[in-house]
Amino acid sequence: MATPPPRTELVHAYLFSSDGVGRRVDADAALAWLNATPRSSTEFLWLHFSSPHGISKNWLRHIDLADTFREVLQEERRSSRVSHVQLGLFAVLNEVDYEPARRTQTSASTLWLSLRERWLLSAWNGPMQSVRQLADDVDAAQRFRTPLALVVELMNHQSSRLANILRDISESANRVERMLDRDRLPRRASLGGYRRDLMRLQRLLAPDPDSLVQVLNRPPRWASEEDLDTLHLATENFLVVLRDLESLQGRITLLVEEIAARVAERTNRSVFVLTAVTVIALPATVIGTVFGMNVGGMPMRGAPYGFSVVLAVSGLLTVVASWWIARLLKD
Repeated sequence: MATPPPRTELVHAYLFSSDGVGRRVDADAALAWLNATPRSSTEFLWLHFSSPHGISKNWLRHIDLADTFREVLQEERRSSRVSHVQLGLFAVLNEVDYEPARRTQTSASTLWLSLRERWLLSAWNGPMQSVRQLADDVDAAQRFRTPLALVVELMNHQSSRLANILRDISESANRVERMLDRDRLPRRASLGGYRRDLMRLQRLLAPDPDSLVQVLNRPPRWASEEDLDTLHLATENFLVVLRDLESLQGRITLLVEEIAARVAERTNRSVFVLTAVTVIALPATVIGTVFGMNVGGMPMRGAPYGFSVVLAVSGLLTVVASWWIARLLKD
């Protein structure tokens, strides 16, 4: 008698009927279905595990996981992709937990999926909102007729979440632009942080286009035309969001450069003003020198109105210098 698989490693299991409606089942029921259901059945099973490394051998006796699944688990590269593997598909999807308003550090969770005609196996390394949303959709009797339809819905949830993140960051960029229009200088560090976050989001979430093209051109035999159409549409939607991400990156880069240019301009202006003040004060310095030092040979040293003449000349030079500097500042 086979040992039943541990219940703790299985987060949830759904059995989908031929009409696409899924219902929750426990580990024993899932195992019984895998043992008894004929391959000609249109039903399929979704098994979701808490860790890809925690899938016990008891499950693997009934689910033929390809060696690729185990090999990818050892990879450091976790970029999103969908690719062929034996008679089915293998996918890696990433999700970020990021709130632009709170400026929290971007944390990522990875979901590994292996799917065949009769089952979908998924495992994460941390809770993911898109998986929970998909489970809620299934509980709400949304119809999914194939395992590939579930993967496509996951991609749609992730692209929607990324679009919301981009919308929040774009609003922050709008506030910076309004401050620049009012001749106020915002903090450049916040924009730099957004730019780094966008680069990381692009690296984690952008699906590998080559693998997607291969799947669309050479789909599994059990994939329906509807599945391929929805996968193509989901891919296009994801690419549109990623193009918006690249556009937002360029916009933030321009804002950072404009802020840097304005800071440099204000710094140069301050240095110029300090230099101008020094030049303006030079005649007064000369007067102090004349008044405080009894230097022999000083012009008009013995004249009764010598000091007044020097003071008038110094004042005239100060006025001329002030006028000239004010004109330069105006320009």
